[in-house]
Amino acid sequence: MDANKLWISAKQKLKGSFPKSFFEIYFNEESIPIAIKDHVFYLKGNIRTKEFFENQKKDILLNAFSELAANINDVVVMTDIEEELAFFDTIDKENAKKDIKKDERAKLISKASNISNANLNPKYTFDTFVVGPSNNIAVAACQRVAGSDDILNDNPLFLYGGVGLGKTHLMHAIGHDVLERDPSKKVLYVSSETFTNELIMAIREKKNDEFRHKYRSVDLFMIDDVQFIAGKTSVEEELFHTFNDVYAAGKKIILSSDRPPRDIPHLKDRLKSRFICGIMVDIQAPDYSTRMAILQSKAENDNLYIPKDVIEYIADNVKSNIRELEGALNKVILYADLSSKELNLDTAKEALKDILVSYKTKEINVLRIKEMVADAYNVTVDDLNSKKRTKNIAFPRQIAMYIARNLLDISLPNIGDEFGGRDHTTVMHAIKKVEDEMSKSEITKVKIEKIVSDLNG
Repeated sequence: MDANKLWISAKQKLKGSFPKSFFEIYFNEESIPIAIKDHVFYLKGNIRTKEFFENQKKDILLNAFSELAANINDVVVMTDIEEELAFFDTIDKENAKKDIKKDERAKLISKASNISNANLNPKYTFDTFVVGPSNNIAVAACQRVAGSDDILNDNPLFLYGGVGLGKTHLMHAIGHDVLERDPSKKVLYVSSETFTNELIMAIREKKNDEFRHKYRSVDLFMIDDVQFIAGKTSVEEELFHTFNDVYAAGKKIILSSDRPPRDIPHLKDRLKSRFICGIMVDIQAPDYSTRMAILQSKAENDNLYIPKDVIEYIADNVKSNIRELEGALNKVILYADLSSKELNLDTAKEALKDILVSYKTKEINVLRIKEMVADAYNVTVDDLNSKKRTKNIAFPRQIAMYIARNLLDISLPNIGDEFGGRDHTTVMHAIKKVEDEMSKSEITKVKIEKIVSDLNG
C-alpha cells in the first residue's frame, strides 16, 4: 500500500472533523508520509505533530485508516532528532572505526534538536545559497546580522522581493549560522500563516500566555511573508506586541515580504514604522550568469550530469525566480527518465514546450510591469511606488498603471494598492492621461507598445 496515497485519502476523510485552523496546523505540508511497514504508518513531522498523532489523536487517525480498508495498527512520527539518531546508529554499525565520541554525538543531537525546534530546513544554509549581483547585498546583510551581536542599527532586518527568489532560504541560513556560533541561542522561524493559525488556536484553547512565551522569549525571531497578516486586526495586534517585546529585549528580528513595508496594502502604520527602522534590502530576479550557477549547483548537489546546452537553454528561457528554474530542470530530468530519452537539448525543448508558453503568460504581473517601465524610463521601482510627483516619475508610474489595467485581470482599486495605496480615481486619471499622450505622440505610443511587446515575449 502506498503511504502517500493513504495519507491523502485520510486527510480528505478527516478534514471535516477538525476546525480549519486546527487542521492546517497538524495536517500541513510539514507532515510527510514516509512508509508503511509491519502495519505501522510512519510519518515525518515535528515535536508538536508527534505528540498529536502518537498520543492525542492516534485513535481517530487509525479509525480513518480502517475505514479506508488499510490494516494499520500503529502510527509513528519521526522527528528530525530521531532521524539524526538513526543516522548515527547507521554510521556506528557500518563503520565502527569512525567512532563518534559521546560528547560530540550529544552536541550533534542537541544541534538537531535546536534546528527542529527552530523550524529550520537543514538544506537552507549560506553554503548552499548561490550568490550573484541580484542578491549579493542581501546575502551580505544577512551574514552581518547573523554574525554580529551589535544590533543597534541592524534591527530589524527586512528582506523583500518576489516569490521564489531566496528570502526564505536566507532566513533559515541566518538561523543556522546563529546556532552554529552559539547552540544555546533560542531561534524561531515561522511563516505568517503558521503564526496566524497558532494564534487562533491559542485564543480558542485559552493558551494565550503559552503562545506569547513561545514567540517572545527568543534570541532570534523570524517571520516570513508578513504581507499576509495585513488587514487581520488581531494578528497585527499580536505581532505588534511580539515585535515590541523582542526588540525591547535587545534580540534580533528578521522579517520578509514580497514588497517593502510602505507598499503593503492595509498594513497598520505602526507596524510599517517598526519594520523600516532597521535595514531593508531587496532581492531581484537572478541574472543569466546566476541562473546558470543555480542550475549547475542543483545538478551537482543531486549528483546529475546535465549537458551545458540544456542548462543554457533553461537559464535563457526561465527568468523569473529560483523556484521556476529548479522546477524546469526537474521537469526535464523526469521527462527524459519517463520517456527513456537521452537528456539532451532536443529532449529539454520537448519537455518544456508547454511550461514555457504558460511561463511567458504567468510572468506578466504588476512587479514585472513596473520593472520594465522603470528600465525604459530610467527610474526605479521604488520611484514608481513612491509619493513623488515630478514628471519624470509620475508619467512612467501612469504608464505602468495603464499597462497593468490592459494586460492583467485586476481591478482599479487593486492597481492603486500596488502603487503605494493610491485610490481608484487616481488610476482612472492615469489611464486617461496615457491614452491622451499616446494619441498625441507617436514616440510615446511606440515606446509603450514596445514595453507591452517585450512583456508578451
